Amino acid sequence: MPNRGRSKSIETANARLAELLVLPTWTMLIVVFALPVIGALYLSFRNETLGAFVAAKFIGFDNYVQAFTDPRFWESIWVTLILIVLALVVQIPIGIGLAVLLHRNLAGTQIFRTILIIPMLLTPVAVGLMWRFLFDADLGVINWAFDQINVNGPNWLGWRWPAIMAVTIVDSWQSIPFVMLITLAGLAGLPNGPREAASIDGARASQIFFYVTLPSLLPVVLVIAMIRIIDCLKMFDLIFILTGKGGPGTATQTLGMLTYNTGFIFFQISRAAALGVLMVLLVAPIYVMWRRATGYAR
Repeated sequence: MPNRGRSKSIETANARLAELLVLPTWTMLIVVFALPVIGALYLSFRNETLGAFVAAKFIGFDNYVQAFTDPRFWESIWVTLILIVLALVVQIPIGIGLAVLLHRNLAGTQIFRTILIIPMLLTPVAVGLMWRFLFDADLGVINWAFDQINVNGPNWLGWRWPAIMAVTIVDSWQSIPFVMLITLAGLAGLPNGPREAASIDGARASQIFFYVTLPSLLPVVLVIAMIRIIDCLKMFDLIFILTGKGGPGTATQTLGMLTYNTGFIFFQISRAAALGVLMVLLVAPIYVMWRRATGYAR
């Protein structure tokens, strides 16, 4: 009995020590995340406007009603969804393909792996500036290359769909290395037994990949998809550098860019706060799916 009581006291002391060690992290989360969200929620129910000489007051859900009745809001949702779909369709297959090639450890694999991860190490501002020069309709290298084969290059950043494709290309150029590295780690953790058994049974390399390797990688691919969806939802700096404030017009104005324009261009702080709250509500289900995919919630 004394030993049991002593072990209980030790467990209690360890639990208190663990709580004390975790306390700074929880404090930081509350200060960095919870307080801004609460502040944004408070602002979203008022009519705060920078530079206005009218006293702000509580207006209830008017900012949310205006958001849902504003065509720009639904257009920004549509643009965000297009960028998400294009990103997933382009980045995941290419990233998985590069990971499979690197996993074979062919000659020069280490050199190519180092080269391929360079875009991921660059800041979005530097990447946006570099590609903005490349996409220039008059002096850009891309349209110059089209001219060499007698093809008229589009005005990449001046037309709607070319601008969307330009954002997708730049985002994919920087994000494919991330997809490749995560997939490569997943491939390294797969057992060789099922693939060797399929090879002995006479399965071709393509059959082994599609029927053995890829199904085993599905949890990894799902995690990659969730992370990329969240990244696309909060994409701002790349679009800001490439197309200004979501141009041409509102062609590349995502929900995050609309929130920025509303708050810092038109100084409608409360409307911007309401848009920010709606963005959090859009991301929340994706976060739950990500937790389920990684096995933390069952």
